[in-house]
Amino acid sequence: MSQIDWLQMLAFQQDLHHLSRTLLAQSQKQTLTASERELLARLYLQPDESTPLSLSRSSGMKKEAVSRCLKRLVEKDFIRKEKHPLDERSYILSLTDAGQTELRQNYGALLQPLYDLRRQMGPEFDTLFQLIHEANVKSAPL
Repeated sequence: MSQIDWLQMLAFQQDLHHLSRTLLAQSQKQTLTASERELLARLYLQPDESTPLSLSRSSGMKKEAVSRCLKRLVEKDFIRKEKHPLDERSYILSLTDAGQTELRQNYGALLQPLYDLRRQMGPEFDTLFQLIHEANVKSAPL
């Protein structure tokens, strides 16, 4: 790879990180970290994928990071975990009423930066996220 390609890719990476940090910073309420918020949302949107391993796979987070987040979410009473009936080493996870309330109360603040960006970008917003989705699919581990 030539130096210019390397520098351009570094710039792309920095642009992507900047967008993510900017959108998160605009919406953050300090009750949850970004990772905790992501796991809560995944539990809500994909209740059938409710084990630590499935959350690790769907989020792209390392298992250790997922375990730490889940521990904090249990301590905050936002999720409950029960032994998996088919695998005693794993847990079935579900949102508590407090976890559902946390998501409902904060979803507007969480999503408002994306709504604002969509208004500013128009149809290009949908194209951007279609391409991001395709990139996520193609870069997912096998």
